[in-house]
Amino acid sequence: MRKLAITAFAFSLAVFCAHYLLPLSALLWLAAALALLGALLLTRKQKWLLGLILAAFGLAAGFLCYFVHAQGTILKAVNLDGETCEIRGRLLGYVQNYDGYSRVELSLEGDGLPHLNALLYADSDAFADAKPGDRITCTAKLRRADQRYGENYDRYLSRDVYLIANARTDLEICPVSVDLRTLPVVVSHLLAERVDLLFPEDTAPFMKSLMLGDRSDFYQDEGLYLAMSRSGFMHIVAVSGMHVAFLVGLIQLLLGRTRRSSILCLILVWFFVLVAGSSPSAVRAAVMQSFLLTAPLFQRENDPVTSLSAALALILVFNPFACASVSLQLSFAAMAGFLCFAEPLTASISGLFSEAWAERLRAPIATAASSLAVMVFTVPLSVLHFGSISILSPLTNILGLWAVSFCFCGGYLSCLLGVVLLPLGKLAAWLTAWLVRYLVLIAHGVSSISFATIYVKGALPVIWVILVYLLAACAAFSKLGTVKKIILPLALSCLSLALMLGATRQNYRSGLGVISVIDVGQGQCIAVMSGDRTVVIDCGGIYSSKNAGEQAGSYLLACGRDHVDVLILTHLHADHCNGVSMLLEMLPVEQLIMPRDVPDDDGLRDTIVASAEKHGTTIVYLSEDSELNCGEIHGELYAPGEQGNANERCLMACVSLGDYDMLVTGDSSKSQEQELLERHPLSDLELLIVGHHGSRYASSGELLGTIGADTAVISVGYNTYGHPTYETLERLRAYGYNIYRTDLNGTVEIRLRNKDG
Repeated sequence: MRKLAITAFAFSLAVFCAHYLLPLSALLWLAAALALLGALLLTRKQKWLLGLILAAFGLAAGFLCYFVHAQGTILKAVNLDGETCEIRGRLLGYVQNYDGYSRVELSLEGDGLPHLNALLYADSDAFADAKPGDRITCTAKLRRADQRYGENYDRYLSRDVYLIANARTDLEICPVSVDLRTLPVVVSHLLAERVDLLFPEDTAPFMKSLMLGDRSDFYQDEGLYLAMSRSGFMHIVAVSGMHVAFLVGLIQLLLGRTRRSSILCLILVWFFVLVAGSSPSAVRAAVMQSFLLTAPLFQRENDPVTSLSAALALILVFNPFACASVSLQLSFAAMAGFLCFAEPLTASISGLFSEAWAERLRAPIATAASSLAVMVFTVPLSVLHFGSISILSPLTNILGLWAVSFCFCGGYLSCLLGVVLLPLGKLAAWLTAWLVRYLVLIAHGVSSISFATIYVKGALPVIWVILVYLLAACAAFSKLGTVKKIILPLALSCLSLALMLGATRQNYRSGLGVISVIDVGQGQCIAVMSGDRTVVIDCGGIYSSKNAGEQAGSYLLACGRDHVDVLILTHLHADHCNGVSMLLEMLPVEQLIMPRDVPDDDGLRDTIVASAEKHGTTIVYLSEDSELNCGEIHGELYAPGEQGNANERCLMACVSLGDYDMLVTGDSSKSQEQELLERHPLSDLELLIVGHHGSRYASSGELLGTIGADTAVISVGYNTYGHPTYETLERLRAYGYNIYRTDLNGTVEIRLRNKDG
């Protein structure tokens, strides 16, 4: 069976190389060369060459598959980019409603258009009662799905979606009475409704995630999402091998381990995967479970390595772009770590105890060993994709993993009992809900522990990960005893981690301080750090797939900050404050200063106030000029003036670290700048945060000349407004400013030394 493993692994390796390393134009030549090499080796008829032959043909097939798929999908989508035309398609799921618009996935049909999957956007009431399988016709503007906010974006491609369609006319909906292809989607929707009916409101989002992989409601609770992420517990709400194992275990518990139950398990496992959305982790689990269930039927022995490599190849055959899915990468990395290290780690940890105690602690030891094994290959991916490491995930798993199986099985049993007798189903759901609350309590408790999750940035974390691997490898191949092989590298890894964190913390506390203009896309977030004090001005961003609060919070935590003393909001527009609630979840904020009686066009005031009250943050409404005093951070806060429209009436601030002065004007216009200069003599400043992201209506020549700064930072990202404008850039250059931009330079850090340093 390892022949299949070699071929499948080579195929998958070729797909990953084609996606991340190689130009599309080179793939056909590489495929041909490798196929020729395989054919030449085949003529040698030597048994020891079989592995090389299979690898050569596997690589050739991978390159060819990627090339053909790209030609038939993304290149066709590129040709339609920007076109407005009539489209027809079949709905693949239920309509998702948001504030002011709706979205649904459809498969394009008819002549003149490639048969690709697309996301259709329209007004909230446009879809009426449309359901999966219905046909829709409309005129829509198409754009490619591999570009988002001016950057390459492969998340949609990994989900087999290649076009984005924005409806330009009313939709014509043709209902379809029966479409068996949408049966899994319908069943998933019905189960989700049943969960909402049976389970208490505080547990239903969690149960839908656990049972169906439906995290749409789960992500609405920022506190729960953050706690699950920090505690390393997010894997339980991503349908994977654990959930498939629960399902198979439940069926075999009811029906026994027979040939008939194995066949039924196969059918139900694959139907469950379809109902749960066919995520890469779910498909991987189903393939591996299929190998496990069918091996005895054919009197063969199951080989996990073969089933894992076959699962990866199978997913990539149908959609090579799935290699970019973070879910796929984490799922296969976790399973690879489990297969390689779980058993040896279990034996090693058991060796730390006497035989009697090892038997008593068998379950927690196995859980801890499995958690550590999974982390071997997932930690680098976590650093790469999320900039964080969940250090305490083994503890979370030991405390809570036992309850997950009961919640999963309890959820489906509750739904089944609810069909027979609704009160009985509600009773079962009520009992299960207490276990859910226990899991949530564990997640919140572990995530609240200092350093439960390490947020990282820069080169030090990469060096640390490499060091940990080297230490583990040296210990594994050394002649040390079992106990020392575990304790010594673990202790050295913890020591080096502590040194790394200490060095980072000291780096951002040395000198006079650091001013950071954090890259949050088209928005603004400025952090001023001095000693143990931190002041943040604004926290918002638009036209970005990332939450500004999460970006700012991760950055501050990576800098070793454990709280924010003062958060200042210049005004209440989304690009300056839509990340506030997430920042408050990530870090304690002692005081929030916001202008009084300014327009709330984006409707964020109530959300911000409620979040501040939830976290015990003091709110100060600024209606007149005030002083800012926070350790070595001083300054003046200027209340919004009377001139300008809603967006332009901003709180402005002049913040000082020693003799270094920074002016922040928010989205103030030239008229407000003029009003500021008339009221306050500002001169000999060093830094200007360019107003309104570089709009031509801000940063007047009078302001630039009067304040006399030499550095200008523009907080800007992808946008449709033309920011920063050519006119503003030229004006800044004319006045001798050194210009930095977050869209080009990323987060801009200005480090200030003490006078005696």
